[in-house]
Amino acid sequence: MEERRDIVYIGIDHIHTHPENPRKDLGDLTELAESMKKQGCLQNLTVVPVEEQPGEYYALIGNRRHGASKLAGLEELPCRIAEGLSRKEQLSIMLEENMQRSDLTIYEQAQGFQLMLDLGDTEEQIAEKTGFSKTTIRRRLNIAKLNQDELKKKEQDENFQLTLKDLYELEKVKDIKTRDKILREATSSRDLVSRAQAAAAEAKRNENAKKLKEMLKKKGIKAAPKSAENEIWSGKWNTIKEYELDKDVPEQIKLPKTEEEKFFLVYYRSLRIITKIPKGKKELSPWEKEQKEKDQAKRKIKAILKESSARRKEFLENIISGKISPVKDESEVKEKIWEAMMALGSYIYASTVRDFYLKKSYYESSPEEKKAADESAGKLSSLHQMMIILHNSMKICNEPYDYNLVFNKNKGDALLKGYEVFEPYGWYFEDEKERQVLDGTSELYRKEKKE
Repeated sequence: MEERRDIVYIGIDHIHTHPENPRKDLGDLTELAESMKKQGCLQNLTVVPVEEQPGEYYALIGNRRHGASKLAGLEELPCRIAEGLSRKEQLSIMLEENMQRSDLTIYEQAQGFQLMLDLGDTEEQIAEKTGFSKTTIRRRLNIAKLNQDELKKKEQDENFQLTLKDLYELEKVKDIKTRDKILREATSSRDLVSRAQAAAAEAKRNENAKKLKEMLKKKGIKAAPKSAENEIWSGKWNTIKEYELDKDVPEQIKLPKTEEEKFFLVYYRSLRIITKIPKGKKELSPWEKEQKEKDQAKRKIKAILKESSARRKEFLENIISGKISPVKDESEVKEKIWEAMMALGSYIYASTVRDFYLKKSYYESSPEEKKAADESAGKLSSLHQMMIILHNSMKICNEPYDYNLVFNKNKGDALLKGYEVFEPYGWYFEDEKERQVLDGTSELYRKEKKE
């Protein structure tokens, strides 16, 4: 690389954006342009000659200054001319300068790191040049594997509100095609996270099912006939053991002894060991009786929670309408709301407040209903908006138990924190069963079984 040490002034019209600059969006140049109007360009640009176009240059370093100078009405800029640079060297210089900027988009970062890798840099070299950790670089490179057109589309959609945290959730999905499908079909940031978590959980279940099947086949146990899935509750099959596929596979499989031949069947989120029930014997097994009791208990808990949620919404509507008097210290209420929202892992969207006023889903509502909902939401105070978002978060987190109906203390505590917000306004649990479902003392819950 040869670089002229002297500074030369070059007309703005003879300086051009490098066609391979990884930074496509220069951002808001207004403030920089105002400064340049008053003081001129205080820092020189680094440029390279355009091949076969004498007197024309590409900006390597200083693209924002070049863009702002046009807005400021400057005619020429101080430049240092670098000659003899290869394409790889030019790209490397632009990447090293741009990748350290804090205002790069997710798309630009992903593209930049991938380009540096394509140019021959290792992850260690990229880390040294940019100051990013190797973990961050690996994550950005994973983002670069996504469909870049779809990524850019989602990032530019203000209503989607894509964040790096969302993409890290997507990273947990190993299959690239599945990642792209989720990115393409997701309608919002929250929807993307939900789909990614569901896909990652499904992949884990499939992997666990595969391991269990291999272990069972070694024991001489075959897959159940296809008809078994539809007949499982018909009294033709008896479940003698169940493995939850969300949990880690045990090192050893211990099965009860039976005279009947054993089969395995993947049924929803579990793998069951089943045997054929002899004709004339239709009595439920102890396991099936337990499942029936569990389903009945779950329906009771859901009914209690549904009632609480409906009363909470009505109570909130009365606060907003003024039927319930406001409290004196609203700042304390806001603190409690924030604590509850943190515990619940709340997402904050303007659409949540609007949807509170819709009786149907947004897509099923008429234009008039949507307009009325937007107007109602726009009149709310920040406190009432926060309350609606809290209510919605509690609604999403509404089931403080797992697949086996074992109480989830973290969810229960988070929901109780949410209800504490409304206590200064006079909220109380009309039925003690409501509180018991949330604090884990309800007799409807099951105790966690140990292998």
